Amino acid sequence: MKTAKSLRLIFLASAAVLAIAGCSDTDISSPGAAAPPTSPPPPPPPPPPPAASTIDLVPTAGCPTGTSETTFAAIASEGFSSIDVCAIGDAGATTTTITSDLTIPANTTVAVRGAVFIGEDGGTSATLTLEEGAVLYGAAAAGTGDGSDDYVVISRGSQLVVNGTETNPVRMTARAAINDENTSSSIIEAGTNAQWGGLIINGFAPINACIDATAAGGSAGCEKSGEGASGLFGGDDPTDSSGSIDYLIVEYAGARLTNEDELNGIAFQGVGSGTSVSHVQVHNNLDDGIEWFGGTVSAQYVVITGAGDDSLDWTDGWQGSLQYAVVNSTVPSSGDPRGIEADNRDGDNSKTPISSPNLSNFTLIGSAGNQQGILLRRGTRGNVVNGIVAGGYTPGLDIDNSFTYENLANGDLVVGSLFIDADATLASDTDDTTDFDPATAGVQTLATYAAANNIVGGNNSLSDRYFPGVEELGVPVFATAGIGNLVATSFIGAFSDTETEANNWANFALPGTLFPPADCPVGTTENGTLDGKRLCQIPGGALTSDMTLANGDELIYALNGTVVVGADLGPDPASPLAGGNSVTLTIDPGVTVVAEGNDDYLIVARGSQLVANGTASAPVVFTAKGVVDGSVTATDSLKGVWGGLVINGRAPINACIDASATGGTVGCEKSGEGASGLFGGATADDNSGRLRYTRVQYAGVRLTNEDELNGIAFQGVGSGTDVSYVQVANNLDDGIEWFGGTVSASNIVVTGVGDDSIDWTDGWQGSLQYAIAYPGVAGTDGGMSGDPRGIEADNRDGANDKTPFSAPDLSNITLINSGDPATQQGVLLRRGTQGTLANSIVADWSTGLDVDSAQTFTNFTNGDLVIASLFLDNSANFATDGDNPADASLGVPAFVAGDNIVTGTKSLSGFSFVSGATGVVPGTAEAGVPVYDVTGIGNLVPTTYVGAVEDANDDWFLGWTVDLSGNATSN
Repeated sequence: MKTAKSLRLIFLASAAVLAIAGCSDTDISSPGAAAPPTSPPPPPPPPPPPAASTIDLVPTAGCPTGTSETTFAAIASEGFSSIDVCAIGDAGATTTTITSDLTIPANTTVAVRGAVFIGEDGGTSATLTLEEGAVLYGAAAAGTGDGSDDYVVISRGSQLVVNGTETNPVRMTARAAINDENTSSSIIEAGTNAQWGGLIINGFAPINACIDATAAGGSAGCEKSGEGASGLFGGDDPTDSSGSIDYLIVEYAGARLTNEDELNGIAFQGVGSGTSVSHVQVHNNLDDGIEWFGGTVSAQYVVITGAGDDSLDWTDGWQGSLQYAVVNSTVPSSGDPRGIEADNRDGDNSKTPISSPNLSNFTLIGSAGNQQGILLRRGTRGNVVNGIVAGGYTPGLDIDNSFTYENLANGDLVVGSLFIDADATLASDTDDTTDFDPATAGVQTLATYAAANNIVGGNNSLSDRYFPGVEELGVPVFATAGIGNLVATSFIGAFSDTETEANNWANFALPGTLFPPADCPVGTTENGTLDGKRLCQIPGGALTSDMTLANGDELIYALNGTVVVGADLGPDPASPLAGGNSVTLTIDPGVTVVAEGNDDYLIVARGSQLVANGTASAPVVFTAKGVVDGSVTATDSLKGVWGGLVINGRAPINACIDASATGGTVGCEKSGEGASGLFGGATADDNSGRLRYTRVQYAGVRLTNEDELNGIAFQGVGSGTDVSYVQVANNLDDGIEWFGGTVSASNIVVTGVGDDSIDWTDGWQGSLQYAIAYPGVAGTDGGMSGDPRGIEADNRDGANDKTPFSAPDLSNITLINSGDPATQQGVLLRRGTQGTLANSIVADWSTGLDVDSAQTFTNFTNGDLVIASLFLDNSANFATDGDNPADASLGVPAFVAGDNIVTGTKSLSGFSFVSGATGVVPGTAEAGVPVYDVTGIGNLVPTTYVGAVEDANDDWFLGWTVDLSGNATSN
């Protein structure tokens, strides 16, 4: 064929010469006649386009037995080069049947011409073996929406054996992809599909869709004709083997011949359980990714990316299993694309054998244009458990048809242990009528079933799009051992929390199809490098659209000025402000955000969200740019290098700009410190996002004595906001301050701050449990305030009885002084605060406990302020400032024995966040304090010990935090 190609080039060159000669003027003037004026010669014809380069894919040793060497011509107008390649399928034939075993050696590329059937149905069988790195591609230059010329069919009784590996999978692809990979062309685009037909495997396993209407489903007489004229399938052998598939990628395929006749990426048609399927990807198929038409085959480790219709689909009585599957739906194009579309039999929902597959450990990530994440309908049964649905699917779960609901009610269909992040968790259509628990009064609907079966809706905490975070890990796992071919698992979703982008079972997939390249997100600007990573700058001003900060191993982000997430939507969700805008800023685990000046800080406007999805091993970090680049030394006393984090919400407050407004109403708003915008409203359960495993370091600004930027300011933030495992380290002013609102927090560490570690005012009514605080120390690079305290608690300065009262509930707090002489009280409760302070330890302060203001004492007397089960070891355990109206010699209430306010010599030991300071692990002295029962108080959970740490084995505060010097802790 190479000789023929050379002859063609010689012929083309000769033809060009003859064509030029044929264009010369051969007319001769009459003798003696005047010569006519000479016309200008015609312009030369444009040169022919240069011959496209040839891609030579023929092995040095020649084509494998059973293939033939051929050349496919260049199509320059479409960007295709010519290709010398080995091929299967007879030239010019629509269909070819191969009846001898065929092996494609490792790393060999073979073209597929037309429909190629491996073996004869009911005749001679054959096996197609594809060794690692082998590539089959559709020979057509370009596919169309209904193109089905090139595809591979494994006939009943024949086999496909795919021997790919993680690093060298077998691929079935398109000519366009081959062209791009071997030349500089860019024919394949993000949404390219339908370039060839796909892969169809037919088997003898039972199905319930029979050509012969008199045949019994699951019998040898029950056969069906496959889509795309792919032959008959079905039978009565559930253990039938159609071969084995390990590490296979099928890409850019698919066809829609009619609404009911399509070619999927892979169609398992009546395939039996003797077939092994593991580590398979279907990428950018026009129709479904994988569809099971009956049969009993199982699969594991499946990746579906870019399917135009349903990513996973079954019908006709499929009874296999699927475990560990991930879907990334990026280019949905059909009228009803879904993550999972599950049928038994359309038109005959109860036809046997009934579809009853077992699915566990799947993650479905959708995009705009998708419909349901999971649609279970037309009588399907089985188990659909331990899954995650997120992205653009809506609703997350839909169950249709009365027979499907009957299956759900009697346990033949089990759906459970799902985490769904969708606009609607469950569909609300008219099919939801089945009484799932007749013994209970009233109809038990799908919502009732979901609540009882751990189907949880909410904002996801996935990292790098797929890996489970705290929300997903909090869903109880459905036990799968012994169900079909499922194995026991300890997590929901396709991946465990120990897997990463660099190390997971799906690393065989096409690069960029699951995990996009690490590029600065839209809305940021790349500006050099920092700490060996590319630096993405977030410009000052308002973020106007959702943004995700990801790829913390390759990218680092910088606040370039005051960044506002969204635009203020006002105090009332039912009446949003004109010009307001809801935006979500999501930060993936391991991401670092830096800033370097007082004007660099992050504000979350009312109605918007910050979702920081850190993990114990990869926290989200906000810190000083200078510390990262080494221009600023991280000392024990370093503070105030940048602004901090401010979150504004619409929850009730009692400090109103409008003096005539009633506290806790939409008319009661306040302007945040540091010109951080308005906050407050009447939505107690307002949701400003999530902070999990997040550190804020070296921040804080003191603009005036009454206007400061704290490490984190929760300003009117509602109870729908999730805050846990958060550290503020070395802030110039307060560590965390709550300005009203109802947000709760747990597992908090505050170290090295210049003013109060924990501060509240303006009517805060949340809870705080498990918190450790060590104050800062003074130095030339960061001083201390005039009155730094462990806790400074106010209701309202100047109006101590203003409602709603500050009434937070605190339990299991450990406050240990770092030793700076500027520090004052460990706990100061004043200005009318209410609430609960229980089960806590205060050690090494100049004064342990101080209660100020008449209203505060009144609150204690009437039970609105509870102080109980404290261990105190301080220079003076109680203040003696004369604020107690009952006894001017006391600065605290007159406690009784039942309050269990214990003073003594501490026995704390173990880890300390400050070198030389007391440790956080309680000893016998602290263990002797009777515990106050916090059951039913706010969001507190019952405990058996005082202080933030139970014992030496309790290390929740290590591994994601830093000590006073900025060194990472470890556990």
